[in-house]
Amino acid sequence: MDLHDLLGKTFDCECGRRHIVPTEHFIFDSDAIDRLSDMAAGYAENPDYLIIADQRTYEVAGRLIEETLEKRGGAVRHFIVPDQEGESPVTDDATRDIILSQAPRAALYIAAGSGVINDLTKWIAHERKQSFLTFATAASMNGYASANVSATLNGLKVLFHAQASKGVFGTPDIIENAPFDLTTSGLGDVVAKSVSSADWRLNQFLFDEYYCQFSVDLLKDLEPVYLNHPEKIRERDPKAIQALFYALFYSSIAMTITGTSAPASGGEHLISHTIDMVSAINGLKHDLHGRQVGIGAILSAALYEKILMIERPEFDTRPQAIDKHFWGPLSHVVEGEFKKKMPKFELAAKKLSMPRNWDDLRSILKQSLISPKKLKNCLSQSGAAHRIADIRSNDKRIDPGFFLQILKNAHQMRERFTVLDLAIMLGIMPEQAETIISEWVTA
Repeated sequence: MDLHDLLGKTFDCECGRRHIVPTEHFIFDSDAIDRLSDMAAGYAENPDYLIIADQRTYEVAGRLIEETLEKRGGAVRHFIVPDQEGESPVTDDATRDIILSQAPRAALYIAAGSGVINDLTKWIAHERKQSFLTFATAASMNGYASANVSATLNGLKVLFHAQASKGVFGTPDIIENAPFDLTTSGLGDVVAKSVSSADWRLNQFLFDEYYCQFSVDLLKDLEPVYLNHPEKIRERDPKAIQALFYALFYSSIAMTITGTSAPASGGEHLISHTIDMVSAINGLKHDLHGRQVGIGAILSAALYEKILMIERPEFDTRPQAIDKHFWGPLSHVVEGEFKKKMPKFELAAKKLSMPRNWDDLRSILKQSLISPKKLKNCLSQSGAAHRIADIRSNDKRIDPGFFLQILKNAHQMRERFTVLDLAIMLGIMPEQAETIISEWVTA
């Protein structure tokens, strides 16, 4: 099946649901700006457009999009999302409020940028009940066609449903020559799929939650390009960069058609989100999301490897409360999320203590998991972050002790049950956290 055939379609899936793909166009070609400009009028009641960008992405793509739309007779304005304390913009409620209060209304919104700009634009378009298009400036994250917004609200990293872009556009020249850290951030985001999908399947097995194998399999023909030849990413090989960009795009399609981030976000993302949240508490600048996720993916895969070696599990560990000292002023909101998860520990222990269930779960999870060794090799050979020393906090190497506390407490921030929780139930975490970090992400 040609993946492009899914765009704009509605179809019945073997998972039992009818899937709707709201994104109708995915154009990755040298003439993408012209094609975006040609299609824009079809999504607006009148040719009145607002381009949302930051000061860097406006120069990379926004200005040319504006000029091209104007040549076609459109009324075009742009809004530059302000930097935050001298750093790139962030997706939070304060930035949203600035845009809502200062940016003019339009018949169609156009995001010119990557993660933050895409999320902010979909948020604003959703609030103003208008459609939007996206011009991607980097293969840096898996949210381009997702209806979800990853934002910080009142200090807590949350995910909520807004709307998906009607079209995603990009040119090989811009994507291939994007800052390399952004490209490897995208790689970190997309290689995490094996562990996030395992977490999703874990929830189906334990709690009978919804699961869609079709959405998990969307990337199976693209993954070998960058997993088996990661050096091609380092070399900016056009085919490898295209495979990465396509994988990120269709990963976002998977989240949209299932209505959940589960196909692409599990325990490894909680590690990254926790770094973000605690950094904000301490007034520190954190690293790129996907670079942190890549480290989290290696550790999650290592935890699964240890878990699957256990033949006769004992479920004696029951976490009772969050670490309020660690979470500080965010304790009240994190505690609310963690309380929702508490009953799942009892349910999971009961289910896995029944005859054959443990062996059945191990068999199911082994089918799709990629080893921590292969994930680490992929990230290492591509030039991506694969060690704690690669992660920056305020432009300095992250403190190993700080990261250890992140790994021990990340499971508390969301209701979703992940490998981090299963490892706690089995006594692997937090007892072996330091050993696992030393073995997998120190060197």
